[in-house]
Amino acid sequence: MWYSAGVEWLPASLQCSRPEPIYKIRMAISDDGINWRKQGKSVIPDILDEHECQASADVTFFEGLYHMFFSYRYTTNFKNAARGYRIGYAYSANLYDWTRDDSKAGIKPSKTGWDAGSVSYPHIFEHDNTLYMLYQGNGIGKTGFGLARLIDYKALK
Repeated sequence: MWYSAGVEWLPASLQCSRPEPIYKIRMAISDDGINWRKQGKSVIPDILDEHECQASADVTFFEGLYHMFFSYRYTTNFKNAARGYRIGYAYSANLYDWTRDDSKAGIKPSKTGWDAGSVSYPHIFEHDNTLYMLYQGNGIGKTGFGLARLIDYKALK
């Protein structure tokens, strides 16, 4: 199971008027779906800064690898389009060791419109050997949600 865990609070300052949580994607393992063993570490490295927030990991197995799509953002001023939610990507052969490569996520905010400020909270599913992604637009879906289709699955390898 992948989950978001609060790891720290960024105190109120000139950058933020109130304390802001910092959360990361973590993993827990269970043999029975009831009793879980937390791994005690974040599974995805930061790329924005040490206070990057990460959430909503969605993992699928496709073409011989595990693929994780997730949301990430800056901790402060994230309602600004340049610092808003983005969709990240990582892959793994064993579910434990993940390599992050957001360039392969295949989706960015549009230049204008309902998803120009942010894209977030992806859900991946396969239909007829094609991967699809449901995702939210600006305002964490306030302005709408979208459906994207992976055109070239070889780009994920």
